[in-house]
Amino acid sequence: SVMMEAIKSLIAGDFETEGMLDQTLEWKSQVLVPWVYSVVGAEAYECNQWAAQLDYAASECFVHVRMNELFDLVTDYPESLPAVRELQLALDRTGRIFYETLAFEWRQALVQRLIHPGAQTSQIIDVYINTIKVLREMDPSGELLQVVTQPVREYLRGRNDCVRCIITSLTDEEGGGDLYEELKRQDAKPLEEAQLDEEDEEEPPTFDWQ
Repeated sequence: SVMMEAIKSLIAGDFETEGMLDQTLEWKSQVLVPWVYSVVGAEAYECNQWAAQLDYAASECFVHVRMNELFDLVTDYPESLPAVRELQLALDRTGRIFYETLAFEWRQALVQRLIHPGAQTSQIIDVYINTIKVLREMDPSGELLQVVTQPVREYLRGRNDCVRCIITSLTDEEGGGDLYEELKRQDAKPLEEAQLDEEDEEEPPTFDWQ
C-alpha cells in the first residue's frame, strides 16, 4: 500500500535513531490525515472515527516494516535498542494483537538464518544471546522469549561443539561477561532443559496474554 511504502522509506534500516515512531505518526498527521479529510469530508471523518483508524494503521505499518528486519535488530543490538523499544511501543498501540505473528516471523528468521550446517556454533550462540536480550526488552514476562528461541536451543543441543564453544565464550575476556550474565539469569533456560514440542513445527505459537 501507499502508506506501507511511505513508512518503509521513512524508517527501514534505521535502528539507531530515536523517535522513528514519532516521525511515523508525524507523517500520518501532516500528510495522511489532511488528504483523507479532504476526500471524505469533515462529517464522515468524525463519524467514522478516521483519526483513530489512521493512527492504528500507521502503527500497524510500523510493526510490519520492523517485522521484516527482526534478524538485523538482533545482530545490531545494542545499537538497535532504540528501534527495539519503539517496536514494543508500536505493538502496544495496536493492542498487542501482532505478538503471535511476531513470534512466528522471528522463529522463522532464526531458523532460516542460523539453523543450517554452514553457521558456526559460536556465531549461533552470539545471536542467541542477543535474541534473549532483545526479547527481554520487549517482553519481560519471558513468554515471547521461550517461544521464539526454542528452535535455536534445540539445535544447539545437537551441535557436538556446543559445550566447548560455551566454555570458550565464558573464558573470553571480551565476550564472556555477556554469556555469563545470561546463563545465570533464571529466565535463560539451560540448553539441556529445552524440550521440543512435537507440534511446534506444524502450528504457530499461541499466547495467553493478548
